[in-house]
Amino acid sequence: MIKLQLFLLMLLASPLVSQLALAAATPPEPSLRKPPSTWVGYVLMFVFFGIVISVSIMSAKRGHQD
Repeated sequence: MIKLQLFLLMLLASPLVSQLALAAATPPEPSLRKPPSTWVGYVLMFVFFGIVISVSIMSAKRGHQD
């Protein structure tokens, strides 16, 4: 029983528990930056898609000696 009490005392006094208590006590600061809109991601996706398709459709322009 004394070992259990000692173990619980050591657990409560450990730095891990105190850090968890401090982290839970202070809320995180809110971010004031606005995330980019969804349409920006869609536009970039379609631009990259168009680049990949145009490069893959482009002819190799190889000569007859290749």
